Parts: sequence; structure tokens; C-alpha cells
Amino acid sequence: MRLSCLPVLLAAVSCDTGEHRWVSTSRDGVVEISQAFASESVTGETAAVYFALRNRGPTDDTLEAIVVEGAGSARIHESGERDGIRVMAPLSALPLPARRVTRLVPGGPHVMLLDLARRPVAGDSLRGVLRFRSGREVSLRAEVHGLTELEDVVQDIRRNAG
Repeated sequence: MRLSCLPVLLAAVSCDTGEHRWVSTSRDGVVEISQAFASESVTGETAAVYFALRNRGPTDDTLEAIVVEGAGSARIHESGERDGIRVMAPLSALPLPARRVTRLVPGGPHVMLLDLARRPVAGDSLRGVLRFRSGREVSLRAEVHGLTELEDVVQDIRRNAG
């Protein structure tokens, strides 16, 4: 009889449509991705994806590869400032320290999607897989937000970060 409550509970949990609250973990539960979102593409050729990665394990890991449906390639980039000028440079991998959260955010590390099959627009959802040096894989699902919404999304994530 207790199992009859399960569908109601699952339905209630799934009613929260905030994609940036979606969570996925590796099969062993060690690596978790949450708060994933993407920016709408201005040019149609590139877009950026952001998320939080939590390493619950006792050892460091490294994000080495990302595959996103509809993107020719997905690369980790670091944004920053050099001599007063905003710069962006590719990273070969992203360290994921043990028992820490690593956030990919606008103005910092992020994933650049290149050679897109079609221009992502607000309301779309991007799907992919993150691959780690340990052999772990984690699914990615990121809702695309319009450029004018990004600051609100980032502020909401900061308020609810845990």
C-alpha cells in the first residue's frame, strides 16, 4: 500500500519546471551536476553552458570531455581579464577537487558550444554528457535562457546555492 504514494510523490517533485534545478549524478553517486543553464545564441554559431559540479568523493577528478547534441564541439573555456581587457581561453580539462563544488558561471569557467546545427533560443533544452578522467559520465540537460534573463537566473542560483 505504501508504494501507491510513490507516483504522487514523483509527480509533485517533477512539477518544478525550473531546469536550472535539475540534478544528475554519476552511476556511483560521486559526481553530481546541477543548476545547468545555457545562453541563447546571438550569432547562431556558438552558445555557452553553465552548471555546478559537485565531487562527493574522497579523491580529485577532472572533467575532460563534453558532448552536446547539435554541437560540432563543446570546449571548456576560462574567462577573465588581462590588462583591462576581457579575454577567453580554452582549457584542456577542468579539475574537480574532492568534496568540493566547482561552478561554471558567466565571466568564469564555462562550456562553449561551437559549430551548432541550429541556433538555440530561449525555451530550448540542450542535452549532453560530461566525461571525467575517472571514467565517470554524467548527463547534462540545460534550459536555454534569453540574454536578458541570464542575470536573473544567476542571481536565483546564488540565492539557492547550497
